[in-house]
Amino acid sequence: MHEHEESGATRKATTSELLTVKLVGAEVVVTKGPDIGLKATVGPMGLLVGTGSGCDLGLTDRLVSRRHVELRAEPDGVRVTDLGSLNGTRLGSVRVRDVVLGESATLVLGDTTLRVELSKSHLDMTVSARRSFGDAIAESPAMRHVFELLEKAAKNDVTVLLEGESGTGKDVLALALHQESARKDGPFVVVDCGAISEGLVESELFGHEKGAFTGAVGTRPGAFEQADGGTLFLDEIGELPLEAQPKLLRALENRSFRRVGGAQVIKVNVRVVAATNRKLREMVRRKEFREDLFYRLAVVHVSVPRLADRPEDVLPLAEAFLRRATGDAQAKVSEELARLLRSYGWPGNARELRNVVERFATFDRADPKLLFEPGGTPSILPGSNVFEGLEALPYHESKRRLMDRFHREVLPKVVERASGSVPKAAEILGLPRQSLYRMLGQLKDED
Repeated sequence: MHEHEESGATRKATTSELLTVKLVGAEVVVTKGPDIGLKATVGPMGLLVGTGSGCDLGLTDRLVSRRHVELRAEPDGVRVTDLGSLNGTRLGSVRVRDVVLGESATLVLGDTTLRVELSKSHLDMTVSARRSFGDAIAESPAMRHVFELLEKAAKNDVTVLLEGESGTGKDVLALALHQESARKDGPFVVVDCGAISEGLVESELFGHEKGAFTGAVGTRPGAFEQADGGTLFLDEIGELPLEAQPKLLRALENRSFRRVGGAQVIKVNVRVVAATNRKLREMVRRKEFREDLFYRLAVVHVSVPRLADRPEDVLPLAEAFLRRATGDAQAKVSEELARLLRSYGWPGNARELRNVVERFATFDRADPKLLFEPGGTPSILPGSNVFEGLEALPYHESKRRLMDRFHREVLPKVVERASGSVPKAAEILGLPRQSLYRMLGQLKDED
């Protein structure tokens, strides 16, 4: 562009304009049904509606599926995507699967009616200029918005809460946040709150003195002490028992605690990053999580989008995983594999994608169609007719059928192969056990 063109209607966009995406948001109100009066806001990270505990707008209508519909702010309006619900989502008298609302409208889910009021002003979603944050890689605006939030958080000592489905890379982002902060030379300590027995939570976090309880044969520092001067990552914070939450809250507020069985007050300098695959705000509403602890953790509250909601990230991630697995910095994803990767819904998110790509590399880049069952054995996508008939269907319907077929044919076989052990089957699949339990539960509900 020439200098004289930089005035009037034609000019260069500023850096801030280039890094801002304007979206149409909305307010959703339940106007009919058992949950009448409930409200929620549609923003850049989307609004998940259903009866499951992980939903942003949790309903009690029996005719509504656990994960029924998602609403997401986009530049042209609010996108409504039915998530394969049993009874469907209706716009007027029409059942819709994927539609963008350009004006306010009413949706019907079972016996529940939702009024979607589009905002008159646009939402500004700022995105990072970077395509990576630590080992996290993204092209999508949604994930680069996450990068931008974490870049700002890294410069301060605020507590950060990462919410997102299992496998979305919350642990990768937490480590990157630590590495980008002034604490990068300090320890990074990880505590999996879902893997600690209820009676040992306090000892795991705060340590114990010798003889504090049966089996305490010596003094042991807890995670807070170990993380002094660095970052404490509390993974699966939604699994922390209610009884332990007040003690965690006091430690966060006072930056001090006592070991179990100890009298001395120990002061620490720790930044806490927490993560969960559950919706803590909804857990607070259901009295399953303390409201005061939620707000103390969510000083910076970041929602990590599903891989299914950022399809433009699939191939960059796959290529990065392939290069890491092969040690070949020039490795490229073949067209055939790329086509399969794009067509899949990735219920296990980036973790599942990584496992598939690593399997591809392990079997010397074998036929990609063999990669969608553990161990590279013949998959549910046999022969060359894997997508036969799907080309005649709308995109989201064909994708839903492919995913449903995969879940129904593969998951029960893997559980059977694991002698009925769901945790062992989850390990074979490379999925978090909570995700596999959820998928199996959905199959049972639909039968």
